[in-house]
Amino acid sequence: MGELSGERTPLLIAAEINTIKNQVGKVLLYSAIEIGRRLAEAKSLLPYGEWGRWLEESVSYSKRTATNLIRLFEEYGSQTSALPDRQALADLTYTQGIILLGVPEEERAQFIAELDLENLSTRELQKAVQERNQAAAERDRAVGEKTELQQALVDQGEELTRLSGERDNLLDKVEELNQVKEKSEARVEKLSLDLKSLKQETSAQAINRMSSRLDEAYHKTKANKVAFLYESMDRTFRELLWEMKEFAKQEPESYKIYKDKIVNFLTESLKKEM
Repeated sequence: MGELSGERTPLLIAAEINTIKNQVGKVLLYSAIEIGRRLAEAKSLLPYGEWGRWLEESVSYSKRTATNLIRLFEEYGSQTSALPDRQALADLTYTQGIILLGVPEEERAQFIAELDLENLSTRELQKAVQERNQAAAERDRAVGEKTELQQALVDQGEELTRLSGERDNLLDKVEELNQVKEKSEARVEKLSLDLKSLKQETSAQAINRMSSRLDEAYHKTKANKVAFLYESMDRTFRELLWEMKEFAKQEPESYKIYKDKIVNFLTESLKKEM
């Protein structure tokens, strides 16, 4: 570097240092990417289980350091990198490249294009990445909440549809039950009328049976009375005949008179009643 001329001030010196740091950082990032490229190549060629020992013996790297370098290559130097523009990569320092790993690969190029990296300090870049990630997290959370809300609305709509279906089914069942109830009530009413009619018929039959029994009892009583009277009359008539025979022996004239009276009485009685 040539001898610096002009008045030297702390501000000027700081600017020169930052310029050199920026240039070194760019070279360092490029170098780190190229180292990562070769580490990835070596890892693909080594037998399984030899990677850690090869790193320690051949390049004095830990697995963690090698992993970070390979990631820098994959993020910035591979064919699928999100920074295909070589100029965009050339403008990044190593520190900036490390910080920008905090931005998703698919959004990194757009994020870099929106920043003035040349005039951003490391702290300012870290803050920008942090704010971007916070905004992205809030956006993702809002999108998630919106998605959840939409899903909740869909679920609610499906639930309402299901409940409406259940309500309609219940209404149909209620209608069926009402119809069954009406039929049952009509059947109960018919059975009640049939029972009442049956009771009436049964009562009439009972009355008829009772009347028949009374008639039978009455006729039986009459028959018994007639039989009793007949037997009494027969017995009396027999006694009368015996007495008349005895009376005929004693009083023939009187016997004849009473005989005629008895015959006339019986004849007239039979004519009147029978």
